[in-house]
Amino acid sequence: MKKGAVRCLSLVPLAPVATGSCLGVLSAEWGWGFQWGVVVVLGALFFLRKRNWMLAAGLGGWILLWGVHQERIETQIKGEAWFHSNGRTDVETEAVVVRLRDRSTFLPRGVVRVTKNDGNPKCLRGCLLAVDDLPDDTNPGDQLLLKGRTYFPAAPRNPAEFDRRRWLRSHGLSGEIRLESHRVLSGWEFSLSLHRMAWLLRMKLRSRIVAGLQEESAGATLIRGLVLGERSGGGEYYDAFRKSGTMHIFAVSGLHVGLVGALAWILVRISRVSRRWGLLVVVGIIWIYALVTGLNPPALRAAFMASVFLAGFFIKRKPSLGNSLLASLPAVLLLDSYQLGQVGLQLSYVVVGMIILIAPPLARLLQPLGEGDPFVPPRLHTSWQRGNLMVRRYVVGLFVVSLSAWIGSMPLIWYHFGIITPASVVASVILVPLVFVILSIAFAGSLLGLFWEPLQAGSNQVNAFLAETTYSLAEKVASFPGSHFELEKAGGWSADILIFDLRDGDAAIYVEAGDGVLIDGGAPDQFRKLVKPALERAGVVPLSMILTHPEKGHAGGLVSALECYSPRRILLPVASASSPAFKQLILSAGEQGSELHLGKQGARYPLGDGAEIEILRVASEETGSRADDRCMVMRLHWRGWRILITGDAGFDTEQEILRSGGDLGCDLWVMGRHRSDHTGTMGFLKAVDPSVIIAEEDRYPAAEKVPERWVKTVEQSGIQLWRQGETGAVTIKLSEQELELRSIRMPDKKLILRK
Repeated sequence: MKKGAVRCLSLVPLAPVATGSCLGVLSAEWGWGFQWGVVVVLGALFFLRKRNWMLAAGLGGWILLWGVHQERIETQIKGEAWFHSNGRTDVETEAVVVRLRDRSTFLPRGVVRVTKNDGNPKCLRGCLLAVDDLPDDTNPGDQLLLKGRTYFPAAPRNPAEFDRRRWLRSHGLSGEIRLESHRVLSGWEFSLSLHRMAWLLRMKLRSRIVAGLQEESAGATLIRGLVLGERSGGGEYYDAFRKSGTMHIFAVSGLHVGLVGALAWILVRISRVSRRWGLLVVVGIIWIYALVTGLNPPALRAAFMASVFLAGFFIKRKPSLGNSLLASLPAVLLLDSYQLGQVGLQLSYVVVGMIILIAPPLARLLQPLGEGDPFVPPRLHTSWQRGNLMVRRYVVGLFVVSLSAWIGSMPLIWYHFGIITPASVVASVILVPLVFVILSIAFAGSLLGLFWEPLQAGSNQVNAFLAETTYSLAEKVASFPGSHFELEKAGGWSADILIFDLRDGDAAIYVEAGDGVLIDGGAPDQFRKLVKPALERAGVVPLSMILTHPEKGHAGGLVSALECYSPRRILLPVASASSPAFKQLILSAGEQGSELHLGKQGARYPLGDGAEIEILRVASEETGSRADDRCMVMRLHWRGWRILITGDAGFDTEQEILRSGGDLGCDLWVMGRHRSDHTGTMGFLKAVDPSVIIAEEDRYPAAEKVPERWVKTVEQSGIQLWRQGETGAVTIKLSEQELELRSIRMPDKKLILRK
């Protein structure tokens, strides 16, 4: 066993250093005490005395990364504590832009480091903060005076909601600033000059590779994603790549760096540069690519790994891919030790590691597929036979790497993303060569454009066709039965009704009756970020929609839902309204061929599975002093239970319904928040007489909070109150005998009503 360990260390001598570096980061994360540090130091001294240099270096890396990451954690926690103690408050601070990303639908655009200027809060000096609204002309290294409101996200409040708080912590960020204004100060930070140059080059390349194409066209969006790894916009295209298991072609990491290296090597061989000096050219081109794509961490990891590997050929020593892989890890963690907990780094190293371990035996197993007739000497092969043999060997090699990568990535992708994609093995064999061609044309077109711009525009048109072909192929692969399997993961849910918890008084409810019913859709951004992911996670498609209120926070999301689901029918509260979102909803419904129905007071509309919606009140015209009162109030009857949905109704609406003299009784009341009026008057509460109230509530501003005095009155009446500021989204399961409520934000919170 001892000999085996020695042999293993001789093959990958940097394994102890890489392992020690990872253990150092984990020791800081786990909060190990001083006594453990003493043990590690004594171990390092022992191995130094025994002249076992690599094991001593490994323990030295443990100590170094432990100290480095511990200091970063302390800075992050100190800043986060300041955010928690001050809540949402206006702040003015000086900071330097550390990192930028392309605009995203949910991730902050920039990361800034608070400078040690005396005008900044002491607790925040040196902290990293996220800033979402930095303008397009901002560059890394810029020194800014920022004015805005501090913000630290709460835990996810809806199924499948992106955990922004966890993301901030996993990247070492102490909080966010919601920017109101900024001013660029003179000069920039010299230590970030390389990142600044990389970002400027990226922006230049970004414009050149899509010159002559429409900015938001499918081709331009896909080219930017395939060449630069940009994922801003184009969300409608990525689902096909995700389900076909080929989203990795949109990450500028090992695959892209390898393809660029292969392209560089082809050019070197064509130009007949000597093999040894050609390797230096390849390394240089790889680093230039990492630079012009913005020096993002995956590209840096891959470039460093490739450099170490190719250096072995240059110094005429047999290189070890495993050793090259491990050599990059300590350097990567020194630059940013938080990467160890991020899925990108885990996938990069596990996938390459599995390729190293699995690909050789797989290649030997499939070797006969890439060989010709053993009885025919190679020198007697015809040109067609040589070409055929070359293609077969290439396809077999690509299949071996693709299968090895899939085996390595499958457990992590299942754990983090809840999907298994067997189609990835075949899809990668098809799409990776296309990506190679797209990269080649993008770079060639950018160079040709320096001499004659029409050549660049023409090559970009060809590339757009290839990029759209890549998407079409991914879409076809994803449509095959068994190509992918969606699995249950964090954020999954199963219920008859889901009441979303949206901010700013917006609303959305999904009812699993008939073909599925979506009542309101929130604002467009909240539909995209919260409602749609939750419905996709549950695998449901609402084919009926109901609108309670003709304004953006209710109707805006339904416009997007129309494009996604093409519902058969939509029930409306009013025939016309001045709201642009409502007008767009009507227009989109006509384009989709959806039937429009106007709600009528007292009418009942069947939803399927025995469920019915009873209209208690409609706003026949858009009149009145308060916009929130222009809503439709309804009651859901299902399996013997009655659920009242009042939306944003306030005092005027409640009094109008009371005067009608109808039966208002219910088992559960889902109530919204009226921004400028009192909701839930005692007279209305008595008439409704619910057992449970689910009250929409936002923590900010104060007008969106449930009044504490009203809370006490409700509780004294014996009514269970579920405040969504505490519970988040609420799921409801119905049977003939029971109604069960569960909180998404507080999994242990449950309530069962029995008849």
